[in-house]
Amino acid sequence: MNSLFIGIIVSLGIGGYFYYTTTQNELIELRSLNAAYETKFATQENTINTMEARYENQSNAIIEMAAKNQEIIAERDRYLGIFQRHDLGKLANAKPGLIEPRVNNATKDVFDSLEADSLFKFDPTP
Repeated sequence: MNSLFIGIIVSLGIGGYFYYTTTQNELIELRSLNAAYETKFATQENTINTMEARYENQSNAIIEMAAKNQEIIAERDRYLGIFQRHDLGKLANAKPGLIEPRVNNATKDVFDSLEADSLFKFDPTP
């Protein structure tokens, strides 16, 4: 009977040892997976924060561009209103000395601004 109890205790000890080593190996593997997931989560969190910041910058840029666009449209409408209220052809025929210098100066200003806008501007800061 004692040999039976000794056999049971030895077999339980061997089984317990294998269970313990298997459990420890699983814990080591799970800890490494947990560390990998934490790194992945941190990377994703940084990516999300970066994307949110870029989205905010883009939204602000779009708002600024829309405001500038409204200003340009208002200026265009003002100029078109001037042309609609005045018959420049009739005025130029009646008073060429009055209209020609103004048209030439305005044309020069437009060409100068187009030239200035089309020049390559290098900005070394990103």
